[in-house]
Amino acid sequence: MQRVVVGLPGRQYDILIGADLLGRAPEFIAPLAPTCIALVTSATVGGLYADSVRRALEKLAGVVTVVLPDGETHKQWSSVSTILDALVDCRADRKSLVVALGGGVVGDVAGFAAAIYMRGIRYVQVPTTLLAQVDSSVGGKTGINSPQGKNL
Repeated sequence: MQRVVVGLPGRQYDILIGADLLGRAPEFIAPLAPTCIALVTSATVGGLYADSVRRALEKLAGVVTVVLPDGETHKQWSSVSTILDALVDCRADRKSLVVALGGGVVGDVAGFAAAIYMRGIRYVQVPTTLLAQVDSSVGGKTGINSPQGKNL
């Protein structure tokens, strides 16, 4: 496994690169000691990986899974609302965690929801597409679309 440390003024975060990182997710998330974990994924990615990731994360805390429909058209308020409702239902607090398992749409929507829930809770990206690995999961970019424009 390779660890790339992204250093920013006043904070830093790690990017982990390697084989079987999904299977090792609890190892990396355990130090965060989450009280609740919202696992956000898409229908396609969730069908492939959500059950195994959920089982692994349940060793750390209660997990609520949010499965969003696939596609850019679902990068909107209703998806954010679905995530926020799940966080409220699991009684997420400031020590809770949102884990985005998927491509750029999942990462953007889940990150946006994490940023506005309780004025911001912690967030981990698990990008599953090449574009998400090299673009949307790096740098903390989040956002949703509106009829007036993209990533507003």
